[in-house]
Parts: sequence; C-alpha cells; structure tokens
Amino acid sequence: MFKSFIFTVFCVLLVTVDSARCEPVPAAAGADQIQVLIDVSGSMKQNDPDNLRIEASRLLVNLLPDGAKAAFWLFAEKTAPLSATDSVSAAWKQQASKAIGNIHSRGLYTHIEDAIQTVLDQGFTAGGKKHLILLTDGFVDISKDIMQSADSRERILSEWIPKLQQQNINVQTIALSEQADKELLEKLAFETGGWAETAQSAEQLQRVFLKMAQKAAPKETLPLTDNKFQVDSGIHEFSVLVFKKPHAAPTQLVAPDGKSISKQSMVANVSWLESQSYDLITVKQPLIGEWRLVAEVDPDNQVMIVTDLKLQLSEIPNFLGENETLPIKAHFTDKDTLITRADFLGMLTLEVIQDQQAPAKMQALAAEPGFYQHQVEHFSLGKHLLKIVADGKTFKREIIHEIEVVATPITVEKHVDAAQRQVSLKLLPDTKLIDPAGLVVNAVISQTGHEPETRPLTNKDGVWLLDLAGLPPQTTTHVNFNVMAKDHDGKPLTPAVTPLSIDDSWFKPAEQPAAVEPSGSKSEHQEDPNQEASADSHGEADSETHPAPAEHKTNWLLVGGILLAINVFFGVGGFFIHRYLKKSQAEKQQQLLERLS
Repeated sequence: MFKSFIFTVFCVLLVTVDSARCEPVPAAAGADQIQVLIDVSGSMKQNDPDNLRIEASRLLVNLLPDGAKAAFWLFAEKTAPLSATDSVSAAWKQQASKAIGNIHSRGLYTHIEDAIQTVLDQGFTAGGKKHLILLTDGFVDISKDIMQSADSRERILSEWIPKLQQQNINVQTIALSEQADKELLEKLAFETGGWAETAQSAEQLQRVFLKMAQKAAPKETLPLTDNKFQVDSGIHEFSVLVFKKPHAAPTQLVAPDGKSISKQSMVANVSWLESQSYDLITVKQPLIGEWRLVAEVDPDNQVMIVTDLKLQLSEIPNFLGENETLPIKAHFTDKDTLITRADFLGMLTLEVIQDQQAPAKMQALAAEPGFYQHQVEHFSLGKHLLKIVADGKTFKREIIHEIEVVATPITVEKHVDAAQRQVSLKLLPDTKLIDPAGLVVNAVISQTGHEPETRPLTNKDGVWLLDLAGLPPQTTTHVNFNVMAKDHDGKPLTPAVTPLSIDDSWFKPAEQPAAVEPSGSKSEHQEDPNQEASADSHGEADSETHPAPAEHKTNWLLVGGILLAINVFFGVGGFFIHRYLKKSQAEKQQQLLERLS
C-alpha cells in the first residue's frame, strides 16, 4: 500500500514539474583536461644533459587520474604531439610511457607562442577543468631576428593570456634553469590562476612534476608519519610515491600481517614502477591496518588513495593577496553523498596545519550539518603549505595544498550598477611604494567569441579608472591588467593585479527584489510580469465594457477546494517521501560506520 502511494505521488510530481518550471539540475561537468608541453630545444643539452625529462614525464603520466583527457606535446620551432589526446587508462599510460622515450634536445628555437596556440587549437575540448603544464628552459626564441621574438613574447602577454582566460585554462609553468624567462612564466601562471615553479636542476624535475600533478588533478592522501600509514576499510587502492637518493637500498613495504613486499615479490595486487630517483607502488584492495614503508624518510613522499569515503574542500585559490584571509570549508561524502550522521560526525576532528605550525581546529557549522570551516589569517609574503587533516578515529584523510601570497601595492575598488549592467573599477596605487607619475595601466578585456580589446586606464586625481558598460548577460568578461610602474628612485616595478572575471553573479543581488511574491505568482521570464499586468488591465477594461456571460464565471469555492486537496495530497506525500529517503540514506551511512568500525 505504501509503495503504491509513493508511486502515485511520484507520477503526479513528474507531471507537475514542467508546469512548476523547476530549475533543471546542472549537467555533470566533463572530464578534467590536462595538456603537457615539453621543451626540446637544443639548450636542453646543457640544462638536462641526462634527459631526466623522460623519468619526470613518466612519473607525471602515472600520476594522472583515470578518466581525465590528457596528451603530451614536444615543442621547439614547431609543436608536435607525443601522445594523442585521449582518456587516461592503463592502456593510455602504457602507450604514453613508451612515447615519452622520444623526448630529445635537437630543436632549433623555443617557440612558446606556437606551442600555446597549437594546444588551444587541437588539445582542449569543451567542458571539464582545463590545465596546461609548460616546461621550458629558455626565453621566447622564434628567429634570428630578436625583434620577431620580442613581438611573439608581447603577443603571448596581450593576446594569448586573455584567450587562456576566456577558456578557463590554468597554466602550470616550470622553469628549468635560471636562464628561463621566469617573468613571462610567472605571469602566465598568475594571470590564469595556475602555478609557477623553478627547477634549479633536472634532478628536481620529479618533485616539481609531482606538485604540478597535485595542482592539475589533486588526490586525497593518507598522513605518512615516521614512514607509517593507516589503511581503513573504505580504501580500494593506494599508491605510495617514494623519492630515493643515489645508491639507496631497495624500497620495501611491510603489510599489516607482517609480510614484506619488494619489487621482486611478484604480488598479484601490487604494481611497481621503479626508476633511479623514485618508486611508485600501487596496491589494490589492500589489507586493513598499519602499513610501514622501509625507505629513507622524505617530506615529499606521499600515500595517494582511491576511496568512496572522501574529504571534500571548497575551492582554494593558488594566489592570495598579502592582506587577504583564506576561508576553508570541508565536508565528507560517501559515494558522493554528504554525510550528516551525528554518530559519524561525533567521531570526526578536522584540523588545518600551516607550514608545520600548531594545528588549528576546524569548527562545525550549526546551520550546515556535516560542514566545517576555518579562516586562515596573517599570511606572510611567499609560498605556504597547507594540510587539511581529518581524523575519524578509525580512519584518516589528508589534503595538501600550496598557495602563494603576493604583494598588492595596487588595490581595486569595484562599483556595480546592476540595472545598467555596468561595472566601474578604480585602481588605487600605494604611493609609498609606487611613483604615480610613472604608472601606466592597460586593461585587456576579453569575452568568448570576441577578440581581446586593450584599453588604457585614465588617471583622475591619483585614481586609475575603467568603466565597463552594457555587459551582456550569460557571458563572462575577463579583465587582465598590464601594469608598468616605478618606485620613487626610478627603479622599474611589476606589481601584480589579480585578474577579474565578471559574470552574472556580480549583478545578482540587484536582480532579486527584497519583497518576493509567492512562488508561482510570476512567470519565469523577467518581461512576463509586465505583460501579465498589461493583459490584466486590458481584461478589466473589457469586462467593464462587455460583461462576461454568467456561465463563464469561475466557481472560486470549487477552485479553493481543489487547491486545498492538492496541497494536502502533496504535503502528506512529500512527508512520506522525505521520511523514506532519509531512512534509506541513514541505512547506507550506518553501513559505512559499521565498515569503518
């Protein structure tokens, strides 16, 4: 009887969804996309004489998550695919690892512009998060004519960065050697919300590629303390990355049952990728309990996991202004379902650790059961390592994120006119650091489907102004700032101004009236209320001139009775559906708790 009632209510709900004009559930985002550009110009003979780019690239291949769309490219004077863009799988990794052996150092030039253009034209598709990893050891070099190279570099700054922003592509850059154009690489990373690293030597590439993999496809990890880690019943697979020094003893893993595993053990559920500088050991369906790593302790060693029980974080930016605070919000899911069970949450402790400092406890949000939050403050300039660690007594989880705090000698004030869809920006320099007489600011404005427009900002009483009027709806407008400045001694400065992405959310508060009429009293479209009002006024005028026949009058008592019956029906039905779904979810989470205990 109950199931029959539920089915009846469900059918009625399906029929009424369209008339209620419910907002559709957003489609699932596409797979992550990762494109990797490897410099093979002749200068690599000096900066990577042992071709350690091969080992580092193989590590990156094996760190990429299954299902992501990925490809590797080689570039010098031209850009050519090394591995085809395809979904990451065991077969793709095998093919890509083999192709990686073709990395060389025979190129004539370093045509970074062509590399970026080729990947944008051929590598990326619509949907999903997009990451471009760029490894180079030099400056833009496309010809013997240095002016042609200078023009190419300028086009990267003025044209290609806005196009990368338009497509929401995060650029991760790696400068191999101090001779690389670090200013260009850092600007590519900063302006696109990516990340920049410098490898002082080719031997550091593996560790740098690990950081880039974490940025492009972050993985949940287990805390590794004194080379020990705890595996719980919710973990389907783990991968231990072990960095080795030259002539180090062979790495071993000791399982909870005391059995020692090495590369020669030939265990069915263990795969072992070995190189001179690292081991990557993957164990499927591992034993529950404490595992031990027999190797030299290294802060970059990690235990990455595949699990249904996931620690989820709000998006954390890669760059932060020096006076900004960083709110971190976290929750747990089981098979992508939020866990709100009091008995589960009662066992849970979440902490934020910044740069090896004392842990700060995250606080539960009373208004949002299952969510925890902490505000990190007082960052100094430079790079900082954040660890978010969850302890559930019978399990642990950890997420590592690195951020960079940058100086902000220029602040941006925003003024929004929602009715006109206009945004006014005011840039205010810190005159203690910057000489206003030597400050020049250009804004590069770009929208999808349009060529970027460069517009100089006007200086009015020490404030640099930019007005953006008539911004179209359902379109994101990217604003990137190119700043040339000097200090009071005439020394050139390159102050960073965070790019802006202006979308409909900027105008949302003004579009929602303070007094909201009951649901269903207005049509979905903005113009419909006026049309309805006009129609009503015409109807009233017509009724005064031509009274409606008696047989067409509405029986409001009957309508009220029907509406009351429908409300009661849906109220009772909704109650039982809610109780049924809540009971089902509670049973699933109880099963999770039983597994963990």
